[in-house]
Amino acid sequence: MTSMVEFIKKSGQERVKEIEQQADNDFNVGKEQHIEAEKKRLTENFANKLNNEEIRLKIAKSAEQNKERIERMIRIQEMVQNLLEKTKQALYEKMQEDPETYRKLMKDLLVQGLIKLYEKEVTLRCRESDVEVLESVMDEAVAEYKQLMLSECKALQGQTEIKCKVTVDRKRHLPEWDELKPEGTCLGGFLLLCRKNRIVCSQTLEDRVKLAYDQAIPMIRRELFPSMDAKRE
Repeated sequence: MTSMVEFIKKSGQERVKEIEQQADNDFNVGKEQHIEAEKKRLTENFANKLNNEEIRLKIAKSAEQNKERIERMIRIQEMVQNLLEKTKQALYEKMQEDPETYRKLMKDLLVQGLIKLYEKEVTLRCRESDVEVLESVMDEAVAEYKQLMLSECKALQGQTEIKCKVTVDRKRHLPEWDELKPEGTCLGGFLLLCRKNRIVCSQTLEDRVKLAYDQAIPMIRRELFPSMDAKRE
């Protein structure tokens, strides 16, 4: 009887030991799995945070570069615009100092404008201070226009005369140049109007300077800011 009790007791102890070992093994496996899962979660969270931070830094850097680029473009535009205003002022002073050069310019602009329109009747609108100058070159300009058209235009071959009546509008004038507030004022030149003013050809000095300015902008920027072209390359 005693040996049977001992056997049962020993068997029970061994079974308890097995259960404890199995429990320890299961706990250790579960612990390792939990640790690995937590390590993976932390690694993924860190990688996501790092990636988000890299994206944030790239966005911030791009925004700063874009801001600097815009500010640089604004400064360049201001400098180029200032150059345009100085050009206008220098041209105005040149015309004031040399009336004969201005008179010839008015004649050439009129010939060019008449060729552009090729109309029988044209009205000119200029500054009040330019009325006499414009009237003084009208006949010469019209004669030159007719001569050029008859000699150079194939459609007019064989003709000896073309109609062209030019008058200066003495009731309405372009605004006089204001060097302190040039916006909306006229540097010189005139407008050509025909067909009840439905067709307008501008030969004002502002528009001529603006045309030359627009065409020269790339060259001006290359000369003033060569580093910008280098960066583009």
